[in-house]
Amino acid sequence: MDDLLLALQNVSQQLIPILGAVALIFLCILLRKIVALVESITATVKGLDPTLRLVDQSIEKVQAPLNTAVKYSHTLDKVHDKTAETFGKAVDFASDNIDNLKEFVTEKLPKETEPEASEE
Repeated sequence: MDDLLLALQNVSQQLIPILGAVALIFLCILLRKIVALVESITATVKGLDPTLRLVDQSIEKVQAPLNTAVKYSHTLDKVHDKTAETFGKAVDFASDNIDNLKEFVTEKLPKETEPEASEE
C-alpha cells in the first residue's frame, strides 16, 4: 500500500504542473474569446449609433403633431364638460320652474274659444 501511495505521489507531482499549464492555456483562449466578443459588441453598438440618431430625429418630428392633437383633445374635453354642465343647469332650472314655464306657455298660446253651452 505504501508503494502505491508513493507511486501516485510521484505521478501527481509530474502531472499537476502539466495540468496547470493546460488549464492556463484554456483560460487564455477563453479570455481572448471574451475580449473578441466584447469588441464585436462594441462595434455593433457603435454601428447602431447613427440609426438611433435618425430614430431620435423622427420622434422629434412626430412629437409636434402629437402635441397639437393633445391640445385639441383637451379643448374638446373642456367644451364637452361645459356643454354638459350648461345643459344640466338648464334641466335643473326647467325642473325647478316647471310651474312658471307652464303658466308662461299658457299665457302666450292663443286661447281657444270656449264652447257654447248647448241649449236644451
